[in-house]
Amino acid sequence: MLTFPHFFPDQVVPPERFGDREIQLKQINYTLKAVTQARPRGGMICGERGIGKTSLLEKTKSLCLKNKILPLHISLHEFDSVHEFYDTVFTGIGAALKRIGLLEKFKVFLSEYNKAWEHIVRIEKKPVSLQTEVESRMGLLLEKMKKKEYKALIFLFDECDSLKKHVVALQILRNVWTSLCQQGHCLGFFFAGSQNLVESLGLHSPLKRHCIPIQLKRFSRKECLMVMESLEEGAKNKLPIEVKKRIIELSGGYPHYIHVLGGYSVEAMEEGEGKIWEKALKNYFLETNEYESVIKKAQTISDNQNKLLIHMDRFGPSSPKDLSKKTGLPPRTIPVHLKRLEQHKIVQKVHRGGYEVLDLNLVEYIQLKTLKEQ
Repeated sequence: MLTFPHFFPDQVVPPERFGDREIQLKQINYTLKAVTQARPRGGMICGERGIGKTSLLEKTKSLCLKNKILPLHISLHEFDSVHEFYDTVFTGIGAALKRIGLLEKFKVFLSEYNKAWEHIVRIEKKPVSLQTEVESRMGLLLEKMKKKEYKALIFLFDECDSLKKHVVALQILRNVWTSLCQQGHCLGFFFAGSQNLVESLGLHSPLKRHCIPIQLKRFSRKECLMVMESLEEGAKNKLPIEVKKRIIELSGGYPHYIHVLGGYSVEAMEEGEGKIWEKALKNYFLETNEYESVIKKAQTISDNQNKLLIHMDRFGPSSPKDLSKKTGLPPRTIPVHLKRLEQHKIVQKVHRGGYEVLDLNLVEYIQLKTLKEQ
């Protein structure tokens, strides 16, 4: 049994500690089932930085292994040509196989492949020949996979935004994918990238027909709590409910910040600190080098603006009308205060009449300061 909960700041969350994402996991399980039926299906996992894309890929990898599907997890990079993309793919195969303990079984295949590949990457003006060779090599891997009693092969590509510059690489991949599935092979791909990955690849992307968008958005308050509760499983000491509420509000629903703030809170608990959240917040500000700037910024804001910020929703826009009801301030004064806060980049206007908090750190500092003064 753990003494304290274990959070994972700046780390990929292990599959056994993975949080919510029920809808996305249903999409992934549906896709994996389709792949095992030799249907060319995949997914594009999209979202902002720190939203949990890599952790979801790791969870997908664990689902693959559970269902006797061979997962190959490869991180891409900026590349200059179609050939470099495929060179990256097949160079990564060795490392991926090693991670899942199959490198020895595939050593002969990889050596056979490397002999041929040195010649293929030098072909600069023959994409058809490149396509034929890619299909041959992938087909060989699929045959070897079947002999090891795996139902399907899944490529998990991370950091995929560089693909938007190389339509030819995607066309070759789509053609090879379709052809191999028509031959009865079970092959699928998951791509992970920024929140506009699908749009950046274009409305007529070669992969659009085969890949469903799997959009990762910020957690709701309920989902944030579920994530923290799953991380507390098996721990003797739990985070106080008030600390959880503060973590939820400051995180704004971003998984990365749940883990960072949870980690600081656990540190305060381990040190026997009575004021857990106050200590955790201060350490967080010091670590991010924002402690002094937050204090200075707070000193430039009026009491009425403080009141507005405390009552603004951290998970969505707030309207002047709603804020007037919550704060008791005159309706005509609200837009003036919001405009000033907008000029200082503390809030932003997101649609007609709606404002959203930009500086969550500042709002949390003001919240804590207000509670201490009451």
